[in-house]
Order: sequence, then structure tokens, then C-alpha cells
Amino acid sequence: MLNKTWPFVLFIVLETVIYGAGNVVMKLAYAGISPLWCTALRFGIAFAVLMAIFGKRTVRMVKSSPVKNWLPAGVAMTFCYIFCSLSVNMTSATNAGFFIALPMLFAPFIALGLLGKRYTKLTAALQVAVICGLYLLTCGGSSASFGLGELIGLGSSACSALALVLSERSLKDTDAMGFTTMQIGVTFAGSVAAALIGEPLPDFQNVPVLSWGCIAFLAMAGTCLALGLQNVALGKVSSVTASVILCAEPVITAVISAFVLSEALGTVGIVGAAMIVICTVAASMEDKITAALAGRKRPAVPVPVPPIAFPSTAVSLTEGTIPAAVVYGRAA
Repeated sequence: MLNKTWPFVLFIVLETVIYGAGNVVMKLAYAGISPLWCTALRFGIAFAVLMAIFGKRTVRMVKSSPVKNWLPAGVAMTFCYIFCSLSVNMTSATNAGFFIALPMLFAPFIALGLLGKRYTKLTAALQVAVICGLYLLTCGGSSASFGLGELIGLGSSACSALALVLSERSLKDTDAMGFTTMQIGVTFAGSVAAALIGEPLPDFQNVPVLSWGCIAFLAMAGTCLALGLQNVALGKVSSVTASVILCAEPVITAVISAFVLSEALGTVGIVGAAMIVICTVAASMEDKITAALAGRKRPAVPVPVPPIAFPSTAVSLTEGTIPAAVVYGRAA
């Protein structure tokens, strides 16, 4: 199983690296534009690019697939990104980073309800380890407060997990790139609506070049490429496995931030990062590990011994016939 899926696991890993870098780029972009408008522009550019490349496939997908196959995943992703922007704006980056990076907390239970997937002991162990690792990485061992911003961040994780599971279910019989295009289009529409309601219209002419460059990176790499890789991979990798791998996103962010933003990562944070990386590797090999554990617990099956067939009447000899009972030493 691992040999067949490892290229798609690498797709999720690459997506995680892009998202980790994107968190740093978003911080740079917010210096010149508000968060919700940054999100709206990001998805608007991404939708235009994908429609230019995959427009015909997208139209065919929309005509051939019922709305329920692609709209729910797009709505879930819309709320994921809106909640993410609000959480970052309402609480510290440390607290937001912790609560936003918890899709693994929800994905197994959503997959159980929507896809009927088993909730295994290995999944539970990975959940506990990932949460501990994220806490050490983002909070550095200090106590994390919990308020409205943190609650919204937790909502972002739940919506991210829901989007993953819904995407896995829909992509079984839906074109991946057409699905990705419509998912981004729905998120663009929702982000514009949220920005119009929640933030004043920015003066686009005065948005600095650095912010436009960051938005372009977020649109092309952080949206088109990352979501395309994710949706192609979800045809072969379960949403639960993907959610664990995506938990490594703060690790990538911490490493890049150390160089770009001069944010130091302490010893406790390094321990947390190591725990997340180990869980990521374990998640990518979950099928193989589960099979190996099942093989150890499987009891030995006794080999059936065929019964010895004894003659029922007599044994023919050269000079006559002797009763079988005499031949086998029993009294006649």
C-alpha cells in the first residue's frame, strides 16, 4: 500500500511546506492590506488563473456532477479561511497558530460519520501526540489563554477537517482540477462577501508592491498549486492521514520565521516540532503500521491433519483374504 501511495503523500507534504511558507507571507501582506480583503484577492486571482487553464474541464464537471458533490467542500473551505483571518486578527499569532493547526482533532470523527471509516487506536495515539507537539511548538510550554479568537481558530480547524473529508468523498467520482477550481471559486465568493461586510473597501492603488507580490504568491502557490496537490492526493490518501501531515505546517512556519522574521525557536519548541514530524512520518505509513500490528496479533491457524483411512472390510493378500480387524491387531 505504501509503495502505491507515497507519491501522493509527498503531494500533501509539499502542500504543507507551501502553507507553512504562506503563513509568513501573509504576515508580510497584512502590512499593506486587511486580512479579509487579502483572502478575497488571493482566491479571486487563483480562480481566474484556474478557469483560464481548466475552464472547459470545470464546466464539464459542473454539468455532469450534482451541486452537492462540490459546493459543501467549497463552503467548508470558505469558513476555514474566514475564521483563520479573524482568529489571527483577534488573538496572538502564537495562540492562533495553535488552534488553527488542529484539523487532526476533528477529521477522524468527521470521517467516521460521513465515510464510515474506523477510528483506530493508532489514530487516537497520533491525535494526542500531535496536540502535545503543537502545544510545545506554538506555546513554548507556557499556558495558552482561551477566548473568542481562540474559539474562532478552533472553528477554522474544524472547517478545514470538514473540507478535507468532503473533498475525499467527492473526488471519488469527480474531476480533481474541475473540483479544485469550483472549490476556490466558492471560497472567492464567500471571502468577498465577508470582506464587504467586515472591513472597509481598501484603496487598491495605494496597496504597496510587497503586499501585491505576497498576494500573488498566495494565489499561485498557496492556493492553485497547494489545493491542486491536495485534491489530486485525496484520491489515494485518506483525509485523516492528510490532516495529520498538515499539522506539520507550524513546523515549516517556525523554521522560515526564524530566518525571515528573526523569531527564535526554543528548546521546548524544537521538541514539539520533532514530535509533529514523527507523527507525520507515522501517518504517512499508517496502513503499513496497522497491517504489521494486525499480523502480530493474528493467532496461529492450526494446519488440519487429514484422517487416516482404514479399510472397512478386508485386505487382499496374495494367498487369500484376511479380515481387517486381524491385520490391525484387534480381536475378531
